[in-house]
Amino acid sequence: MKLSIIIVNWNVSELLKNCLHSVYAQSLLPAEQFEVFVVDNASADDSVEMVRTHFPQVHLVANEENVGFGRANDQVLSECQGEFVLLLNPDTVVIDHAIDKLLEHIQGMPDVAVMGCRLLNLDGSLQRWTGGAYPDLWNVARHYLFLDKLIPAKYRPASLYLNRDIQSDEDVDWISGAVMMLRKSALDGYIFNEKFFMYGEDMECCHRLKLKGWRIVYSPVCSVIHIQGASMKKQQGEILLSSLKGLRSFYSMLHDDKRTWLLDWITLSGFFIRWFSYSLLAIVKPGGPYAEKAKSSWKYIQITREIIRRAKLEQALSVQQTTTGKS
Repeated sequence: MKLSIIIVNWNVSELLKNCLHSVYAQSLLPAEQFEVFVVDNASADDSVEMVRTHFPQVHLVANEENVGFGRANDQVLSECQGEFVLLLNPDTVVIDHAIDKLLEHIQGMPDVAVMGCRLLNLDGSLQRWTGGAYPDLWNVARHYLFLDKLIPAKYRPASLYLNRDIQSDEDVDWISGAVMMLRKSALDGYIFNEKFFMYGEDMECCHRLKLKGWRIVYSPVCSVIHIQGASMKKQQGEILLSSLKGLRSFYSMLHDDKRTWLLDWITLSGFFIRWFSYSLLAIVKPGGPYAEKAKSSWKYIQITREIIRRAKLEQALSVQQTTTGKS
């Protein structure tokens, strides 16, 4: 068994169906050399029944609750027989034998634990969030405060997200969990830290493996279509909050509280700038996309404020428990 593929699904039955069709149609590996696991996180649609009906060869796990992305992947790792494990989002479409190309490429690089590839939008344009550098105050400010418009290229910090179409293999800090090829022997029985419900877990995984001396590589050897945001459009409440909390949680693992608060205010300032700019543009150019963008920015302002509020509460409780323990 060369490869085990894990797909974690939540309420995107039709996209999952297309994804699985593309996996089997595009794979050049003999059937006995790869396996596919689908872990469904308590979908309310017909995802589970669809897999049972159309893909009986898939190893299906149907959770009774949404346990999160990281925990769902870890759920089946011990059952994976492949030398390599590919994490694949259900809103992806495999093209041009991409999985085979990625597998062959990482097999020839024994010091690489994680490899990612080009992710494309439906129109063929490149997605920036395939991987990048660990978050720090400078590159988060660059991302949220439009510093690319103000700072010459040679003085800019390493980008939080890949900002160009790289033409050759490049070592990076992290690879997106949307398409992530892992060397199973590099793992210690788990892929993700279950502290992360969703988002940020891919950064933590790559950081942990880099500390052990493994390389993390982004390669343009192949491309996969990623219909990014398909699940996000259905998300709300706690799950939507995780989209920002994940990066903050990873950052707080590496930095003290003071620097983490600075990260919070940079993020909040960025969304305020966007909200103000888009609101103004919506007045000047009514009927365009700006009103919706202003609404989205305001929503993320509220999410960021809620993350900050909860973090302050957790810190206060931690101090209280420490004081109580000492007394």
